[in-house]
Amino acid sequence: MQLQQGPTQFPAYSILGPSQYPESVAFWHTPSPVPPFISSTQNQQKSLQPGTEHKKHRRTRSGCFTCRSRRIKCDEARPVCDRCRKGNRDCVYPSASGSTSRSNVRSRSKSKGPSSRSQGTDSPGQVEHDDGRTLNPIADNEEDEEQSPESGVQLSPAMGTARSLPVLPKRHDSSQSPTKSYLQSIEHASSSPSIEASSRFETMSTRSGSTGLPPQELVGSPGTAHLAEDLRFYLIFHQEVLTFRHYLLRHPCDRFVHQTITELALKYEPLLYAVVGFAAYHHCVQSGNGKLCTFLKYYNKALTLLRESLSSGEKHTEATLVTVLVLTTFEELSGDWVNLISHHQAAHALMSELLTPQSINHTEMHSYIFLWYSRFDLVAGILAGNEAVLGRDWYISKEQYDGEQAALYPHDAQKQIDFAISINRRFGLDMASLYAKLSRGIVSIDEFIVQNQTLSQTLERMKDILIALEAPEHTVQSFPNKQPLTDDDPFDPYIPGSLFTGPLWRVNFAWIDYLSTRTMFEYQSFLTLQQPPMPKLERLALEQCRLLETIDRWPEKENGYFFAFNNCLGIASMLLPKDEKHIMWCRKKLVKMEQNGCVSAPRYRIGMAELWQKPELNHWWLPNDEGYPDIVREVRALTEERTNNPQDDFRESVRDMKTLFWKITLDDSESDRSSPSTLASGT
Repeated sequence: MQLQQGPTQFPAYSILGPSQYPESVAFWHTPSPVPPFISSTQNQQKSLQPGTEHKKHRRTRSGCFTCRSRRIKCDEARPVCDRCRKGNRDCVYPSASGSTSRSNVRSRSKSKGPSSRSQGTDSPGQVEHDDGRTLNPIADNEEDEEQSPESGVQLSPAMGTARSLPVLPKRHDSSQSPTKSYLQSIEHASSSPSIEASSRFETMSTRSGSTGLPPQELVGSPGTAHLAEDLRFYLIFHQEVLTFRHYLLRHPCDRFVHQTITELALKYEPLLYAVVGFAAYHHCVQSGNGKLCTFLKYYNKALTLLRESLSSGEKHTEATLVTVLVLTTFEELSGDWVNLISHHQAAHALMSELLTPQSINHTEMHSYIFLWYSRFDLVAGILAGNEAVLGRDWYISKEQYDGEQAALYPHDAQKQIDFAISINRRFGLDMASLYAKLSRGIVSIDEFIVQNQTLSQTLERMKDILIALEAPEHTVQSFPNKQPLTDDDPFDPYIPGSLFTGPLWRVNFAWIDYLSTRTMFEYQSFLTLQQPPMPKLERLALEQCRLLETIDRWPEKENGYFFAFNNCLGIASMLLPKDEKHIMWCRKKLVKMEQNGCVSAPRYRIGMAELWQKPELNHWWLPNDEGYPDIVREVRALTEERTNNPQDDFRESVRDMKTLFWKITLDDSESDRSSPSTLASGT
C-alpha cells in the first residue's frame, strides 16, 4: 500500500451513470416543468406581507407549524391562520392529543408542513407522524420576523439534554486507492432514484429517548443561514422526524444520524442534497400527496455534485462515502435492487480507501458506516446467491471487538445485544459464502453438510445471549389499550412475557432478526437438503409474525420502527399457512410497509402472486386498490422500467431474488397450505 498515493480520480460516469436524470423520467410525473434548480449557496429572501415589515413580534407558545418554522407570530386562527392565508401557504397545526382510529391499527396526528416557495419545489404539506411528537412551546422573547434562521427552530427533543457537536475526526491517510479495473466493473451504474414516495407514514408513539437531538444545534446554526428555505425545511424535518430506522440501520445511532451526517452535509454539498432528498422523500410519503419531481430534483442534484466531486480528483472523505450510502438506501427503499448494486460497489471502493478493519472499532463514525454498509453487502449477496464483497476480516474484527466489550461489561445489556447482532452479521456472511461455494461446485455436498451444521451452532450462540438477557422487571405482563381479538386475527399479540421494555427494548428487534436469519437459513437448507421439514419453517414464520404484531400494537415505539420488519416480513410471508386469514394479514402488513416508504421489489410481488395463486397481487396487495397511494404507484412504475435490463448476471440474480424464488412452486396436492417445493438442484 502506497500511503502517499493520492485519491484515484473516479470516472464519474463509471460509478453513477449519466450526469442527469433522464428528463423523460424525471418530469413526466408532473404536468408542468419544474423551475430551474437554484444553488444552495444563494440566499433566498422572501418578500414580507404588507404592514409587517421590520416589526418585532413576541412568539407564541402555540400556533401553526408553518409560522413557527418561519419564526413569526401566529394569530392561531382556524383552520387557516392570517399569515398563511395572506401568503397562500399550507397551514398545519400540531395535533393537540389523541389518535383517531384507523382500520390498520394506526393512529393519526398531524405535524409540521410549512410551504416552501424557493427553488420551485412543491410546498411541503401537512404531515402525519407519531402521537406524542407534538411541538414544544416556543419560549417568549423578542424576535424580528425578518431574522435569518440562525438561531434555529425550537423543536421537541425527545432526548433530555442536548449534546454538544462532536469534533469531526480528521481523515487519516492510510487509505488505498481503488483500482481502475475495479471501477470498470461499475461502469454503467445507474444515476436515477427509484423512489420518492408512497403513502402515509406510519404513525406511532415515540419511545422515550429513542429519537434525535435538538435540531436547532445544527440546522439553526449560523452555518445554515445561507441555505434556501426549502433546504432548511427538509433538514429540520430530517432532524425532527427521521430516525436511524429510516436509514435501515439496526443500531440506535441518533448522534450519527442527527449530528454526524448533518454536520458532514453542511460541509459537503453532494451529501447535503442527498440528505435533503432523503428527507423530501419521506416527507412526500408522510404527507401522502407528494410528487416524484419533488424528490427527484434533489436526488439528481446530489448525483450531479457527487460526479463532479469524484471526477475532480479531490480528496475523498467519509462524507463522500456517506453520500453514496444515502443513495444506496434510496434504491433499497424503492425496491430497485438492480441499481442499488452500482451504489453498493461504489461504496465498497470508498470503504477500502477510507476505513480499515481496525478503525471501525475505534472511530464511532467508521463503526456506524461499517454497520450501514455491511447490511447492504450481506443482503445483496444472500439474495443473489453470491458472497459478500467486503472481506471476512472486517466482520471478524467487529465481532471480536463486540465480544471483548461484552465480556468486559457483562451487565451492560446494550453491549450484549451488540455482540449478539455481530454474531448474526458474521453468520450471514458465512451463510452467503457457503451456499455460493456449493452452487459453484467449490465444496462437495458432504463438506457442505458438515459446514452447514457448524453454521447452525454459530447462530445458536446469538439465541443464548438473548435468552440470558431476559429479565422479569423489563418484561411486559399486561398490555395497555388492549384491543379485543377477532376471528380475523391469526396471532395473539398479547401473550404475557413476550415483549421487553426499557433497556431491553432492543431485544425485541434482536429476536426478530434472529428468527428471520434462522428462517432464511432453514429455508435454504430445505431447498438444498430437503430438511428441516416444512412445519418447522412454518413455526418459525408464525413466531416472528406474532412478535411483529406485538411490537406493532405496542404504543411506545420509535419513529420508523416498521422498517425493521422489512426482511423478516418478506421471508415469513412465504412460509406462513396459506389460509385466507394468514394471507390477508400478510397482505395488509405489506401494504403498510409500502405506505411507510419501503416499496416491494417487482420480483417479490410476482413471486408472492404465484405462491398464493393470486395474480391480482401483481397490481396491488389489496382488492380495489385499497390503501394504494398514487406516489407508490409512480415509484413502482419507475422501478419496473429501470430494472428490465440488468447489466450482468449478479444484478440479474439480485433482481430475481434468486435464493428466494429459484426453486419455489406450488403443489396443492401436498397440503392445503401449499408449501415451497424443490424443482431443481441449483445453479
